[in-house]
Amino acid sequence: MLASLWRARRRGSCLDALPRAGRSCARLAGVAFALALAVSPGVAFAQAEALLDEGKSLMKKGKVAEACPKLEESYRLSPRSATLLALAMCHEKQGKVATAWSEYIDLGAAARKEGNKRLEADAKARGAKLELSLPRLTLSVPRAAAIEGLEVMLDGAPVDGALWGQARPIDPGQHKVRASAPGRKPWEHSVTIKRGERKTVAVPALAKDASAAAQPAPAAEAPAPAAASAAPEKGSAGSGDGAAGPGKGAAGPGKGAAAAEAGKGAAAPGKGAAGPGKGAAAPGKAAAGPETDAPPAAPAAAEEPEPSAGSSPRHTGSFVIQAGVTGGALIGLMDSGSFGDLSAYSYSYNIPEGELIAPCDDEVCHASFDPAIGPFAGGEAFIGFALSEDLHLGARVLGGYRFGGGYLVVGGPSISMRFGRVWLGLSGLVGPVGQEAKVTGIKGEIPSEVVHLNYGRSEAAVNAREGSLPESALVETLAFGGSVDVSLVLADLPSAGWTSGALLLSVSPTVMKGLDGWVFAAPASLGYRFY
Repeated sequence: MLASLWRARRRGSCLDALPRAGRSCARLAGVAFALALAVSPGVAFAQAEALLDEGKSLMKKGKVAEACPKLEESYRLSPRSATLLALAMCHEKQGKVATAWSEYIDLGAAARKEGNKRLEADAKARGAKLELSLPRLTLSVPRAAAIEGLEVMLDGAPVDGALWGQARPIDPGQHKVRASAPGRKPWEHSVTIKRGERKTVAVPALAKDASAAAQPAPAAEAPAPAAASAAPEKGSAGSGDGAAGPGKGAAGPGKGAAAAEAGKGAAAPGKGAAGPGKGAAAPGKAAAGPETDAPPAAPAAAEEPEPSAGSSPRHTGSFVIQAGVTGGALIGLMDSGSFGDLSAYSYSYNIPEGELIAPCDDEVCHASFDPAIGPFAGGEAFIGFALSEDLHLGARVLGGYRFGGGYLVVGGPSISMRFGRVWLGLSGLVGPVGQEAKVTGIKGEIPSEVVHLNYGRSEAAVNAREGSLPESALVETLAFGGSVDVSLVLADLPSAGWTSGALLLSVSPTVMKGLDGWVFAAPASLGYRFY
């Protein structure tokens, strides 16, 4: 048996030895195959470990451009959570925040399957932190540009039509957008996007390609001339020069194929238009190539109007509506005012004839109050127009109820500008404000002509009986002022539908001057702005 195997080895085939060596060679081959299967994963794992260690070492030295490819190869050889975490951290340091964010999401899913809750929570936290600074690019395809066969590509990869008009996370840097369609000139555009930016690229209507329209369409096979019907059957099976040879047609352009000599085709090699296997073999028929000399007239296509390029479906030229719920603190520093009917009170002051007891009314008497501070809850709204993607102009309304008594209802013109993920706005506000505050007293006005008779005082305290003053009262005033609005985009959700917009978390410090004092508000709101 060993001699048979040796002879088989010298001949280079184990199969020759099988009749003599029986199944021994097959067993040896099976053992070798099993050993190969057992060793290969171990080798791949060892290579992955070495690449992982090398990648981590390069990362510590700050050489992320060299570290990331090694970590990618390590993960390809041995996909493990520890390697994916190192790869995501490397891409994050490299500035590829969208790639790292996607890898953190995959890492969280893998950790959840493994039951590693600590790693899952870490991956979620890292991904959430990156999500706030993700650049997002929207590829807008207006209806006028969405012709049949349109293909939109981003950095060489096709973008599915369902994703047109959707903001997609993308790594910072320069990217190339390309659009093409049959019979149209291709269009290309380069866009540079920074971390946290939101940009929209509108694909224009592609111009017609006159050179593509001028190319002739292939002609259908035409009946051969009657003279060709007399050709013998072996006309297509000659000594390599016939029409049946691969790549050789049976006829030159615009000519019929009549095989007059046995074994030879009618056309010179290489000039025929027919593909392999097409010839002038069948009696009574001749094979014809495309009639390029006299192409048939193509049916005239209906003229399409040249559509104009559209604009972004998200922002520019559209109405903007924002609505949200608000909560915060309302501080009233209105130290004087009225709290209703004061005619039940009176006060006295000196006149030349003696002492005068004068009745109170809203014209000559006013109450004094302590400052009032309390929480309030309500809502806010913005209605305006998008002058551009980053500039909205309109009006803002803020209203709410103060717990413990009071209210705030103000509104006015507003402007908002976007800087990455942050909207910064300014609003001018006017409206009524009320506060429930402790009454500290009531005073009446002394006429200026008798001030000298009252020790120079211009006011006198009301003669109120003990306990007759209310403990607190609602004081109201008309206030004027403004607010600074700072909004953080929690989620940007652009689309071609009416739900296109963004979820915003806003704070709006507000300062207003009342007719009798000041009002300060510190509202925070969670709202949705429809673009």
